[in-house]
Amino acid sequence: MKTITIETLLALAVLITLASVLGMLRMRDPYQRLHYIAAPASLSAVFITIAIFLQQGLKPECFKAVFTTLALIGMNTVVTHAAARAFRIAETKNWKPKKGETVPIQRGDERVGDGRKEAA
Repeated sequence: MKTITIETLLALAVLITLASVLGMLRMRDPYQRLHYIAAPASLSAVFITIAIFLQQGLKPECFKAVFTTLALIGMNTVVTHAAARAFRIAETKNWKPKKGETVPIQRGDERVGDGRKEAA
């Protein structure tokens, strides 16, 4: 039973990764493709870590897997943001919006360009 559970977890990790790759291939631009990075970096890593715990028990390898998974999950947002910024710079040669260019902002965010804050 333990072997079946481990194999199922590993198969789920592989399926999630393959589905993410297929999703990335279907998207039109790099910004849309970035959304498909999260699943392999988080869900697949968690499933693999659980499988390692089931197979090895409480050994040092398991804690290394937990640390690696936490690092992947934590760095996922940083890498995604850095990649989006690099795509933006490659397209426009500048990170900041051009004068008159509209940038979607959320309530309470600072307006781009005029330095005033949006009224809540």
